[in-house]
Amino acid sequence: MSSAFPTMPQGSYRGWDQVPAQQDDRELTRTGRGTPAGEYMRRFWQPVALVEEVADLPIPLKILGEELVLFRDGSGKIGLLHRHCSHRGASLEFGIISERGIRCSYHGFQYDIDGSILDTPALPKDNRIKKSLCHGAYPTIEYAGLIFAYFGPPKDMPPFPVLDAFVAPADNEMRAYKLHFPCNWLQVHENGADPMHVPFVHALMSEVQFTKMFGAIPVVDNVETPLGFLSLATRRWGDNLYIRANDVILPNMAQFGTPFVRGEEEKFAVCAGITRWVVPIDDENNWTFGIRHFNSAIDPFNEGRRDLIGPLKTDGFGQTGDRPYSERQRNPGDWDVQMSQGPIAIHANEHLVAHDSGVTLLRRLLRSGIRDHANSRTPPIPAVYPHAGIVPTYVAEIVFAIPPQGTDEDAALQRFGRTVADMLVETQDLPYEERSKEIERRIRALPAEALYV
Repeated sequence: MSSAFPTMPQGSYRGWDQVPAQQDDRELTRTGRGTPAGEYMRRFWQPVALVEEVADLPIPLKILGEELVLFRDGSGKIGLLHRHCSHRGASLEFGIISERGIRCSYHGFQYDIDGSILDTPALPKDNRIKKSLCHGAYPTIEYAGLIFAYFGPPKDMPPFPVLDAFVAPADNEMRAYKLHFPCNWLQVHENGADPMHVPFVHALMSEVQFTKMFGAIPVVDNVETPLGFLSLATRRWGDNLYIRANDVILPNMAQFGTPFVRGEEEKFAVCAGITRWVVPIDDENNWTFGIRHFNSAIDPFNEGRRDLIGPLKTDGFGQTGDRPYSERQRNPGDWDVQMSQGPIAIHANEHLVAHDSGVTLLRRLLRSGIRDHANSRTPPIPAVYPHAGIVPTYVAEIVFAIPPQGTDEDAALQRFGRTVADMLVETQDLPYEERSKEIERRIRALPAEALYV
């Protein structure tokens, strides 16, 4: 047996004297009733369920920390009510759906979808409670396979925003999905404003999850829009430049292209592959609701998988935690890296760098929106409805042939990305078909040498 002493480790071990902060950024992360972010988010239409989930039984759910029950009554109308009966507090998840509204199974109180009391069968017909009491309820809209609800003051209810991505291109087909992330909503939302994660998570660190082209390190930039900002990633792939312009929409929406781009064929898609909402369940869980778009502009080779879209599934790699743990360690996806930041990420422990500019901008714009709403300085939703109530958005996926012209490639990539982003904003008042053609025309007219000044 050897009696030699072990070799003592050498180096800058700093674990003992680096004490992590414990307090999260409550202004941005907390979304319950009465919180600044929660009151702000309640002024926007939020998806709460997939239409296909609502069948013949009530559904208990939690949104923004509120316990609710969702159902479709016998007349086909959707009700979203406070979960606990106003009489004695029994849960309406055990309610009996009626031709009109729902009855509490405890004492038979019947509520309409707007919370009005329709019947109190154990009380005299002329009792006052039907006129004096209204149960908590929220208005809903069914659209594109999703059920949306508005949680704010009825007098301030905005029109439902129909985005251009919902109605164009002409062959656009939409499929809705929802995913569960066991972490704070902001961690998932910020991922869409962080284009630098794409080459590492999806191409370089383990297996190629998108295409090899996404492994090219992009130049990142941000351009503000009337709805939020464009998070830009511009890459070179051979003789082509590729712009992935993610459309970050306040407070909790975003739109993206597809993971199928190879960078070899030119592409001029001014439309979405994904429209996404990150909706808090509570402060440590969220539902990510999405619409996958299938059309010839965004997916010209029809590589999307319609059969993989739905409850707790989508056709993007690594968006759920259902793979074996060891497999997720070897080849982590978005779900893993976002969830692994903790139930609520502590921003004070971060050390942000230059390519985190989208995350920094998102936090700043959210903070501004939250504070402006709290001080009643500005309306929470931009009034941008130029074409028959359609809201123009700015997501785009552009591949264009411009061979390298000089040595300062990063500067050229940034100029190209910023130029295209400006085009997307400048053409927002054009109808979709005209806008798409105009942007392609402008890009083709760009002198390559102008990017390499």
